[in-house]
Amino acid sequence: MELLRAPEIQSAVEHLAVDLPDRAGRAFLVDGPPACGKTTALRRLVDRIAHEDHLVLTATCTPPETELPFGVLKQLLASPGMARVDPRLVADLGELLAPAPPPADDSALLQLYHSLCAALIALSEEVPLVIAVDDVRHGDTASLHVLLQLVHRLDTARVRLLLTDDLLLPVSFPPLRYELLRLRGLGLVRVAPLPAARVREEAVRAVGADVAKRVDFAALTGGNPLLLHALAVDVLEAGEPREIGYGNSFLSCLHRNEPLFLDTVRALAVLGGGSASDLGRLSGHEPEQVAQVLNALRESGLLAEDGFRHDAARRAVVADTPVAEHEVLHRRAARLLRDQGGAVTDIADHLLRAGRITDPWAADLLVDAAELVVQRGEPTAAVALLQRALDCSPDRERRTAVQARLATAEWLVNPSTSARHHTALLAAFHAGRLSVRDSATLMKHLRWAGNTADSDAVLARLRTDPRAAEDVPVLEHWLTSTYPGAARPRTVLGRDVDSARSRADLVPRANAVLLDVLVAGDSDDVADRAEAVLRELRLARESGCYGGAAVLALSALLYSDRADVAASWCEQLLSARAVPLLPMPRAQVLALAAESALRRGDHPSADELAREALTVVSPTAWGVSVGLPLSTRVLALTRMGRYDEAAAVVAQPVPNGMFGHRNSVDYLYARGHFFLARERPRAALGDFLLCGEQLTRWGLGSGCAPVPWRTAAAEAWLAQGNRDQARVLIHEQLGRPGTDSRRARGQALRLLAATSSVKRHPQLLREAVAVFEAVDDKYELARTLRDLGRAQRALGENKLARRVIRRGWHVARMCEAAPLCEELMPTADGLVPAQPASAARRSDLDRLTSSEHRVAALAASGLTNREIAVKLYVTHSTVEQHLTRVFRKLGIKQREQLPPELSVDRSK
Repeated sequence: MELLRAPEIQSAVEHLAVDLPDRAGRAFLVDGPPACGKTTALRRLVDRIAHEDHLVLTATCTPPETELPFGVLKQLLASPGMARVDPRLVADLGELLAPAPPPADDSALLQLYHSLCAALIALSEEVPLVIAVDDVRHGDTASLHVLLQLVHRLDTARVRLLLTDDLLLPVSFPPLRYELLRLRGLGLVRVAPLPAARVREEAVRAVGADVAKRVDFAALTGGNPLLLHALAVDVLEAGEPREIGYGNSFLSCLHRNEPLFLDTVRALAVLGGGSASDLGRLSGHEPEQVAQVLNALRESGLLAEDGFRHDAARRAVVADTPVAEHEVLHRRAARLLRDQGGAVTDIADHLLRAGRITDPWAADLLVDAAELVVQRGEPTAAVALLQRALDCSPDRERRTAVQARLATAEWLVNPSTSARHHTALLAAFHAGRLSVRDSATLMKHLRWAGNTADSDAVLARLRTDPRAAEDVPVLEHWLTSTYPGAARPRTVLGRDVDSARSRADLVPRANAVLLDVLVAGDSDDVADRAEAVLRELRLARESGCYGGAAVLALSALLYSDRADVAASWCEQLLSARAVPLLPMPRAQVLALAAESALRRGDHPSADELAREALTVVSPTAWGVSVGLPLSTRVLALTRMGRYDEAAAVVAQPVPNGMFGHRNSVDYLYARGHFFLARERPRAALGDFLLCGEQLTRWGLGSGCAPVPWRTAAAEAWLAQGNRDQARVLIHEQLGRPGTDSRRARGQALRLLAATSSVKRHPQLLREAVAVFEAVDDKYELARTLRDLGRAQRALGENKLARRVIRRGWHVARMCEAAPLCEELMPTADGLVPAQPASAARRSDLDRLTSSEHRVAALAASGLTNREIAVKLYVTHSTVEQHLTRVFRKLGIKQREQLPPELSVDRSK
């Protein structure tokens, strides 16, 4: 046997062509895996020989024609060259192949094969024959019998037999292959994928060196010439492999082979990998057959060891698979993975695409998978899984439970969509088919949607349901902090509900902290308890409960004047490093981040974050809690002087049920300030007093109020000239326990100054300044500095007034509070607002030590050296020494020249 390899194909072709005239007969076999150039090599041989005085007969075998008797032989005799053959010989061959009843026995068949072979030999006596058959392993048995007879007579016949085959794959008629391989004079060419170096050369030739460097042609094609050509075209036209080019070229190789190839690769496309046994179970073929196909495709470079070389090929296979067959494959894949103990989410992915499912375990598995993907922050996938579980639930009770889960999953994406399940779930609740847990969730969702009547009905029944005995106290506390009007009269504080069961649940624990803040006021452990919940929430990776536990814990931090801490946690929860937030919980955290920015005086960020919260989910989807993001926008826009925009937000319709939600007081408070800014103090007063009435009726008037309604109402009274009513509310606020909001106390001190003698103003206002600096409320700080500067000017302390007002203008400018900046702009006494710090000045400030910065900041705030000494517990001499060093480092000569931005950051 003469063995020739791929690099020698061309020379082998030339050798054979030259050798033909001198040899009586010869067989030539081109062997190799699919799509590696066997057909090309055969055509080169045929083209080269066609120039000689030979009769060339050609045929191409395909799997569909395998069962067509004498199909190959008929192709050969239909070759164009037969036109120059003696008609009598053609007639003899035609007569032998004429339709007739099949021979009665094997001997008659063998006689027919012998006669056909003899006719071909007789034809070769007239003119030398070259018979070329491509993919001979797909030939019909009858034709292959004739070719076998011809192989036996090659030594004496003037016939050159050219065949292509893949010796790694089985054949339906092995004798022809065996006889060919036994021939001593067989010319054998083995083609194979191109080596990596050759692939790079071809890629450079096809697409250029620069493009060839960016695309790994060797990895994407495995050296397969067909894929290489298709990839080059795709890269030039689209920059990457395409399903329509690269993918379809891959697919064409499968269709040229028997169905086993397509079945195996379709199974691979669905399963994504697996052994020959696994793919055989999916495709319905024997593992040994599947293994042979996989080996052939890997040998050809069409597949890598681990599967498809690019997803474009897989997508092309999937698109080519009939829908019904695709569903069957997914059903089989789901069952296979379940039997093998595969991942729940992987099995569920197959069930989603499996068409009609009858397996009794499918619904429960889909529900389990949905819970897992919710924790991964993939709510849309969870909804799809639960909808599928609902479709294949075996009975009504199971359908009800699944529908409740589906409603909750959809709520996390869009509460408006979730409302479509309320009617069915209410019916299930009244029929007694809904669990306590699902009933409580339904009650919350109904109230969120503004359906107070049905929510109250569910709540009333839960209160009398013995099964809910342990759940109702926790539910009542949650209602007290969120929907206070719906809760029963409160008899215990939040921390009293920390039972063993609730301690394991983050939502009741977070609610306990918030309830303590609302009822008992601020305490030393509020921040620790709230942050402990937030830390556990982040570690638990339960993104679905962020809308509950996170909102409650962050609200507790905000109401207790820890806006900076709340802002830090909001940033962590919203960042990529945290658990992915689902749309509704994300919107809620964004709204709380906006409120935190508002309380720190960062009005642009507050408006931007609130707008984003209303974009992540629509205002309608926010339900009755829409008051929080709307209130933040109204107040931020009002303070920035963007009154038209604020008016547009105020004009937006809100659900009636909103006024039963805790955040309704935020909305009334913000709307009241809008009215006050637009010189409508009576309307503003009405909103502020309504805040107080609501909180008192709800039993939340004894702790840290969500909004400082008393000072706001006092301001509205002052705007109407009623100082007496204002003093009543101011003294009422100042008389509250020290556990109340420090921000509210600072506002009360500022307003008390406005109703007191001028001599008392500086002392009261400096105390208010200290409060707002401590809670980092820049807007209220700027308002207080405005009043302090005016008071100092009224007392003739013009230098101090100038510095304080400069500082106030700078802080107001940081807040982008345009109306307040206008109040602090230059006046007739020559006050000039400070400009933003230059890079050089910031560099000088950075040179100050912490002690120097503290002293300088207090001096810039208007305090005397003696007041600074008392405040910092140092001597008067120490203050003077620090200020001397500060003046030298900053290049100034007197305290009036201290830059106002010194007092903005007190952290140093």
